[in-house]
Amino acid sequence: MLTATELQLNRIVQGQVSVAEGSSWFESQQLEEQGQTLGALARLCLQAHPLAAEVPQAIGRSGLKRSFTPCVLLENAIKPELALNKIIGLPVAEHEKAFRLLIALFSIADTRRRATHCQEGCTHAWHNLPAL
Repeated sequence: MLTATELQLNRIVQGQVSVAEGSSWFESQQLEEQGQTLGALARLCLQAHPLAAEVPQAIGRSGLKRSFTPCVLLENAIKPELALNKIIGLPVAEHEKAFRLLIALFSIADTRRRATHCQEGCTHAWHNLPAL
């Protein structure tokens, strides 16, 4: 069963909630809650198994400059998943950038996984979200 945070993150990446609304939701959270949300988002990224080839697309989709710290960490990692803990461990001033980048990476990787592993349907709760 998905937590409320996992449900919201999946709704954002699947387009049920806009990225702008999702960013507002994230920014309205207390700092501790933001950290927990980033942790959940990193776990969801891990489950989606992002590919190194998806990193440049995620940076572009996030709207962030490649020179921003979360982007540099992700781009310089041998494998994207190796950068996730570093990204979510960045100072509070980087939380919003980290959120935007990881939402983009999760969206790209999850879309690929749904198209390849779940193309004929699946029972994954995160791929069968209830309607809003």
